[in-house]
Amino acid sequence: MMRFSPAALALAALLFGSSCALAQGFNMAQGNDSEIQVYADNGIEWISEATRVVARGNAKAIRGTVTVTADTLTAYYREGPKGNEIWRLDADGNVTITTPTETATGYKGTYDLDKAIFVLRGTPAKLVTPTDTVTANETLEYWERERMAVARGDAFATNQDKSIKADVLTAHFRDKGAAPAAGKPPAKADAAGQGSSLELQRADAYGHVVLTTPKEQVTGDRGDYNLESGIATVSGSVKLVREGNELNGGFAHVNLNTGISKLFGAAPGSKGGDTRAHGTFIPEKKDTEKRRAVFQGAGPTQDEPPPAGAGGAGDGAGRH
Repeated sequence: MMRFSPAALALAALLFGSSCALAQGFNMAQGNDSEIQVYADNGIEWISEATRVVARGNAKAIRGTVTVTADTLTAYYREGPKGNEIWRLDADGNVTITTPTETATGYKGTYDLDKAIFVLRGTPAKLVTPTDTVTANETLEYWERERMAVARGDAFATNQDKSIKADVLTAHFRDKGAAPAAGKPPAKADAAGQGSSLELQRADAYGHVVLTTPKEQVTGDRGDYNLESGIATVSGSVKLVREGNELNGGFAHVNLNTGISKLFGAAPGSKGGDTRAHGTFIPEKKDTEKRRAVFQGAGPTQDEPPPAGAGGAGDGAGRH
């Protein structure tokens, strides 16, 4: 738990405490036992009756490798077993939370140190790692212990040339310097010597899902994307568009590593409803004005195999 000396805070003169040897993402609540340091250009007000400290003007709260910066910072404290301890930080105006490898921004934020969660508001609120970006127009939560971000309102996550958008996104991260998945080489330390940073591992999407790659776009009601396997699935009212061709169904399985997409009338194991996939295919022509559909209709049901020589939805329909 973070502790501070009120007299030292009032003078903004605390010495920098000990810090972790390697960056561990956003870990202000559960990092090390170093003290918190608070600085402000326009002074620090200690309100002992309300057990809070208010820092104004380019205010900063620092603990280990994590820094919270805002126009105004309010730190709430209580009596702990070893003295006063801060349990919550409220940040107002131009909020930035930084580590050596990550940055989170918004116009307003709260850092609950007991729950190890911070919540940012912004248009958008944004979380940026060396490889990924997550944004939200309503709220962006980050859960330290779970290494999980929850983005609400026009939520958007990008990784290289791929992106996923939805009403709500849950982004699961891993330490880039942690033990690698089976079959993958261990991560190397970067040029600055940092051995760990956050890396997006999986994203779950809810509501108005749009998955975009350089070759195709998949829309639906619910989706998930596993970056380690390169597999994305989208369910609901699914539409898959690639190079002018369009497929419609209830469930899509997209392998972003191989470029093979499969569309089904319904998710595996589901019963009832329309189990057919529908497609519109357009031939390759240089003059897009002269393109015309050469196929429009319903594919076979999941229980009925396609006729010999026909391209079925289950073996990469839409490829030509």
